[in-house]
Amino acid sequence: MGKFGAIYFPSDIKESIDDIIGNETKKEILDDFFKALKKYDEFTSQLKDTNLNPNLTILLYGPPGTGKTSLTRGYAKKYNIPICVVETDRLVSPLLGDTIKQIRRVVDLAAEIARERKSFILFFDEIDAIGSERSNIHEVGEIKRAVISFLQVIDRINYEGIPLAIIGATNHQNQLDSAIWRRFTFHLRFDFPDYRLRKKIIESFLKKLKNANIGVDNSIFNKLDEEYEEIQSISKALSKKLGYVISEFENNLLWNEYSKKFKKEGLIKLTYGYSGSDIERGTRVALLKAINTSILTYDLFYDSMLLVGGTAIHVERQDILSAKKEVRNFSATKNTQPSPPEI
Repeated sequence: MGKFGAIYFPSDIKESIDDIIGNETKKEILDDFFKALKKYDEFTSQLKDTNLNPNLTILLYGPPGTGKTSLTRGYAKKYNIPICVVETDRLVSPLLGDTIKQIRRVVDLAAEIARERKSFILFFDEIDAIGSERSNIHEVGEIKRAVISFLQVIDRINYEGIPLAIIGATNHQNQLDSAIWRRFTFHLRFDFPDYRLRKKIIESFLKKLKNANIGVDNSIFNKLDEEYEEIQSISKALSKKLGYVISEFENNLLWNEYSKKFKKEGLIKLTYGYSGSDIERGTRVALLKAINTSILTYDLFYDSMLLVGGTAIHVERQDILSAKKEVRNFSATKNTQPSPPEI
């Protein structure tokens, strides 16, 4: 299995559910999902005469760094189930037929392990690499055949009642084939954390530093509280004026009002469009600075967050580049079509 990705036994996994802040609804669904996997034999025996097998498939989608892989590993640790995080680019081969063989091989190996251990998790990271939309004119035949093969192995696992959970994760959900979507029972969307959640994430990392006896200036917490209260006040005023609760990700209304009041943005505004992983990276940079200065000040922490930048910017740029590429490809295809006969 190690040929296809990283194998994690529960004792190897560092993440715990408590370390991952937010995503409470998703946690509830995943908890039920993993409980069902642990009781798979019990379920299948009860449903034997109904011709219904539990379909333990789940699709996690959304921008990178929002907790898809970490949360899955955290639940694997909690329920003591080994997991293989498949790097799907390892499955794709330029040789005709090899991609299909690799997909079947990894699933067959996982099925063997699941039968022996009574439960196993196969986590396909960046599943769009083998599950792209077949109607896309730019996809080669090998990928189209890979999609069909992947659909077939999922159907076989479900039909045979193997205690194997198949989980897919993608940052490019719009590129997935519609049949891939239908094969996954659950679809969980992961988004960038809102300002309420970002404050909690920032505070959690700062508290970890304090617990490690790293000097953290209390002014960081005070300024976070002050900024949060101001944002809350602006949000409530806008919601009252408009007659509905606004989202910070909607039309920039909240942040336009914020900019009118403040010349320099605070940490919460700065981290708009940051994932939890971005905030963690910023904290790691700040940690290096704090070791040299003996104390982490607000300005050092702010500069560290500014340095790493947010994933949303990169995602937006990539979407724009992809859109431009699609337009260019379409234009090139159009220009190569034979001209209609003249009448």
